[in-house]
Amino acid sequence: MANLLKSASETNILIVDDTPDNLRLLTKILESQGYIIRKSLNGRMALQAAYRYPPDLILLDINMPEMNGYEVCQQLKASKTTDQIPIIFISALDQINDKVQAFELGGQDYITKPFQELEVLMRVKNQLLIKQQYQQLLEQNQRLEHEIQERLKAEADIRQLSLTDDLTGLYNRRGFFWLANQQFKIARRTQMLCCLLFVDLDGLKQINDSLGHEIGDRIDR
Repeated sequence: MANLLKSASETNILIVDDTPDNLRLLTKILESQGYIIRKSLNGRMALQAAYRYPPDLILLDINMPEMNGYEVCQQLKASKTTDQIPIIFISALDQINDKVQAFELGGQDYITKPFQELEVLMRVKNQLLIKQQYQQLLEQNQRLEHEIQERLKAEADIRQLSLTDDLTGLYNRRGFFWLANQQFKIARRTQMLCCLLFVDLDGLKQINDSLGHEIGDRIDR
């Protein structure tokens, strides 16, 4: 498997379980790999912790008093602050319906109790890797979108320069024919009259020759 894009010492994991022994065991397993671990004994504490400082991953027990894991998951997925955090459900429930519900609510994985250390570590590592690769893909897409917009803008600028006079900002010969062609098409399609007016500035060459191009440019403007 490829190495994690983010080191374990920089990875924050929130464990939610109302059984202290489970919290201690999972904490020991994950801290042995260098992960930063935060713990919550109930759903409300977990939501507050996740909103205040979103973790990289959440291990979430299902059977808890007051607010079960399914309800916690629903609230996490309903918030823009936490909706992208991967959730691994942890439970003694091993029925297919329990697992299906967990995935339908947005859970990414499911670990059954009693915990097997290697399984916990591999499932955690897989979800962290998937999340970080997804984030990397989003960043690449954003860079690509930015590059596309920059290229489109550059092409538009080049096109504008090819159609207009740099000094006056008016359409040059190419721009004139392009614009005239567009207007003729519109007139033909709408059956409206179209008039063409051509204006030229006489004597500009003599001004440039006698007074200099700087004076000619001022008049041309």
